[in-house]
Amino acid sequence: MTLKETLKSPIVKYAAIGLGGYLIYRVVKGFIPSTSLSAAKAAVNAGKKSGELPTYPDLQYKIFADGIYQAGYTIGGTDEDAIYRIFGAMKNNTDVAKLILAFGRRRIEFSFMDGSLPEFLTSELDSDEIAQINKILAKNSISYKF
Repeated sequence: MTLKETLKSPIVKYAAIGLGGYLIYRVVKGFIPSTSLSAAKAAVNAGKKSGELPTYPDLQYKIFADGIYQAGYTIGGTDEDAIYRIFGAMKNNTDVAKLILAFGRRRIEFSFMDGSLPEFLTSELDSDEIAQINKILAKNSISYKF
C-alpha cells in the first residue's frame, strides 16, 4: 500500500478528524478559567467575611505550591510524603483556597495540559493517596475534598 492510498484510508481520516477536534478542545479549554480557581477565590473572600484568616503570608503558599509541584517530579516517582506534609500544614479552608490560588495552573507531567491543583493531584496520585490527603484535611476540620 502506498502512502497516498494510506492517507485516503477512512481510519486515517477519522483519526485526523479526532486529533483535530481534540486539539481545538484543548486550545478552547485553555481560555476558560478553571472552576477550582474561581471557587478558591470565592472561598478566600467568604473566609474574610466570616473572620477565617489565612495562617501564613502569601509567599508561604507559593512555597507550599512549588513544593507540591516539585514532589510530582522527583526521580523515584511522586513524593507523596512531601505532599502529605504540606497538606498537614493547612489549618483552615482559607489556607487550602490560598494554596489552590498559589498553585494556579501548571503543566501536568507527560502532557501538553496545564492544570489546577486538584487536576495535578489527580494526575499524580491514585485514589488511596487522594483519600489520605482528604483524611489529613478532615483531621484539621477542613471541608475541602480532592
